[in-house]
Amino acid sequence: MNDFCVKPRRRGRSLLIVEGKHEKNQLFWLIFKCFPELNIDFDDVWIYGTNIYKLYDDIQKEYGENWVDDDLDIDLPLVISKKENFDTKSYRNEFTNIILVFDYERHDPSFSETKILKMQEIFMDSTDMGKLYLNYPMIESYLHFKGNVDEQYMDRKISVTLRPGSKYKNMVKKESYIMDAIKFPHKIDDVLEKKCHINKQKRIECCESILSLKSNEMKDKLDKILEIVGDVKQGKTLKFLLIDWVSKLNYFNDNMSYWEYMRAVFRNIVFYNKTHLIN
Repeated sequence: MNDFCVKPRRRGRSLLIVEGKHEKNQLFWLIFKCFPELNIDFDDVWIYGTNIYKLYDDIQKEYGENWVDDDLDIDLPLVISKKENFDTKSYRNEFTNIILVFDYERHDPSFSETKILKMQEIFMDSTDMGKLYLNYPMIESYLHFKGNVDEQYMDRKISVTLRPGSKYKNMVKKESYIMDAIKFPHKIDDVLEKKCHINKQKRIECCESILSLKSNEMKDKLDKILEIVGDVKQGKTLKFLLIDWVSKLNYFNDNMSYWEYMRAVFRNIVFYNKTHLIN
């Protein structure tokens, strides 16, 4: 479902380089849906597939041992598109902005404060060689809210010392109040595919309709939307299942659509992080 209803926005190409599948297929997919005014095409979100320390090494292989000290013009799209999972090579002059989003990952065996500082020093302008943003301690920290108002969020995030990172991820899963909301569109898609055997295009249209409903419209409009199921009994069962799922999310009593609710959630995340960005 990673390409769900994300319409091409090709007015000016911006490249977003992310570390893994979660960043592209869940986080930024959802951000683009909630903020359609962003000028980044979903196809221009590239998954690098490993961490920032490996990226440092790949740049070094391309430009030599002294690349951080020499005044070199680094072509990141070229370096990354040379990896095996890219079909064609790309170049920096194809993009007006280049943004890198990677994890700090203090727990990683390859961790190097020196490499981090050098990367920040070199990649500091999105309109030039690129702008680096680091998630501390890792991408999952954006989920680590225990409520809509969470004054302890930053203290909790900064004080993390758990190693390995899997322990932190498990803690976030247990404590996050927005985890279910993040997964909700994929949960709907999953049941439409596996239980109702609906093809991809029809699932896209059905999910878009469901997620655009305000909570007080659910009971009246779901029947029509779920006619796509083709079985009245199964459609009614799915209707009550969806209403139950929505009732457990925080937007049910606020007369919002899912997209409106998640837009507010992301604004809240930015509010709590804005004075503590490591970039």
